[in-house]
Amino acid sequence: MRVYINFTFDKLELPTEYNQILQAFVLNLIDDEEYRKFLHDKGYTFGKRLYKLFSFSRLLGRFQIDRQTKTIKFFDHVVLIISTADERLIEFVVDRVGRFENLRLGMNFVVPSKIEIFELPETNHIVVSTKSPVTVYSTVDKDGKKYTLYHSPHHEIFPKLLEDNLKRKFHAAFGKEFQGRLRIKNIGPNPKRVVVGYKERKLDAWITVLELEGEYEILKLAYDAGLGSKNSAGFGCIELVQRDII
Repeated sequence: MRVYINFTFDKLELPTEYNQILQAFVLNLIDDEEYRKFLHDKGYTFGKRLYKLFSFSRLLGRFQIDRQTKTIKFFDHVVLIISTADERLIEFVVDRVGRFENLRLGMNFVVPSKIEIFELPETNHIVVSTKSPVTVYSTVDKDGKKYTLYHSPHHEIFPKLLEDNLKRKFHAAFGKEFQGRLRIKNIGPNPKRVVVGYKERKLDAWITVLELEGEYEILKLAYDAGLGSKNSAGFGCIELVQRDII
């Protein structure tokens, strides 16, 4: 399930690398300290891996970037997608933004002007675009040191890593192994690479279009929780290509 929030403002200016600001904004919408701490610190587990099972988009709207000051200025209004496999998060978000009061975003104040809740209809096939870039990586040991290898949609391993990651999320969410059919394919002709800063770390990520086929329950999990890694940090939020949200 997901919520689309349309924000208006007098001024909205942020650092160009605003993932951490937006993550804090989303978590601060939760009016329950215990649940907020659960999502921030732990989430759902599969072995040693932790999955928060929520994602959010970039701020969607018209903007201008000042490369000298490394800031981004938005115009008119913006839309934020918050998507999750845990409906409790949506309940908290809707309760908070449904008051239509001023909310602090970075050093700015925004006002919710429209809220829409949406759930993926039952299907075995979706085509999606990334509303926050998807990051896919693996860790390798070399000479006693660990290195992170980022993989692009052009790599053969890219879809397999997405599929394996999603199956692990399924196990974490539902406590059972996924046994059905799943296929993920990049169909974006020109995937765009972006380097995103998050907590003093630079991550390679991609803006592209993907095709997913398989059982509805796992497609819905991909749509709700996000694809790839670092979903709760603002990566891998996807949207149906035919859905007009701005």
